[in-house]
Amino acid sequence: MTALSPSPRKALLIVNPTAGHYSKKRLAGFVQHLERAGLTVQVTKTLYRGHAADLVQNRPPETDLIIAGGGDGTIAEIAQAMMDRPCPLALWPVGSANVLALELNIPFSDAHNATLIASGQTRTIWPGWLTTEGQTSPTLFLQMVGVGLDGWVVQQLSSALKKRIGRLAYVLTALRLPFAYSFPAFETCVDGRTYRSCLTIISKGRLYGGPFRLFPHNHHEKSVFSILMLHRLNPLALLRQLLAFACHKPCPAPAISYIKGQTITCSGNRPVPVQSDGDFRGMTPCRITSAPTPLQIICPPRNQPPSEGRSFFQRYSLNIGRRRC
Repeated sequence: MTALSPSPRKALLIVNPTAGHYSKKRLAGFVQHLERAGLTVQVTKTLYRGHAADLVQNRPPETDLIIAGGGDGTIAEIAQAMMDRPCPLALWPVGSANVLALELNIPFSDAHNATLIASGQTRTIWPGWLTTEGQTSPTLFLQMVGVGLDGWVVQQLSSALKKRIGRLAYVLTALRLPFAYSFPAFETCVDGRTYRSCLTIISKGRLYGGPFRLFPHNHHEKSVFSILMLHRLNPLALLRQLLAFACHKPCPAPAISYIKGQTITCSGNRPVPVQSDGDFRGMTPCRITSAPTPLQIICPPRNQPPSEGRSFFQRYSLNIGRRRC
């Protein structure tokens, strides 16, 4: 549900300077737009992984808004640090993929985004909690978790390559899969029911990897997840399922399943890599549930059409998973 909070006046802008679409010139322009909209802005830059959380915890007491400048991983890190000291969170999407910003219809025009931020218009978002092997406390995620193939790609991704070529770095890393990854199967348990898979994607939203639509529904405002499982890497099985999908017929032994659930665990005889919001998080076994408290994010109303500041590629999407065999 959309709410209109008192218009923020003192904002802390936390910026990841290694984000794919960040530049000093763009930062200066965005700050000017915010100030023209009536905000007083303090800018801080992260120096290392985990620094954003320290900046949130040590923010000035008069701060009534935090703006996360970076990609999905930076936003998730900042959001987790805000759980104990809540205030509205705004997004400045300067990452490589910016999936959450696309999902929430955040303007990619800095001028339009500054106007939105100054309005104080928020939505209540329920993040997810992820716990992997050896973790003493959960990691918050806002968009999705990938277990198996997806986690391996993020684990092996070169941050320098990602900085240079953006999302294409994920594609180039994935091309190494047949030569470097053994595709171990593992068990995915969703609300007490167990499945066998070699890839499991657990998502709060519809989008994957940027503008590509993988799921039919957005669950950011609910304590539920969409789950896609690839059960086996058999081209013939995948082809049979695609044919059954095209003919609107049931598939007796699907290679891919799409379901919804609230509590998900992944485990197996061999540990497999896990990623959330584009950052490597460790190995299985892992557990995913909803976070204990919600988050207020400044964004347009749910049914508002895309702003003119949105990226053009959002008009194109890969629509799969609309039906389940």
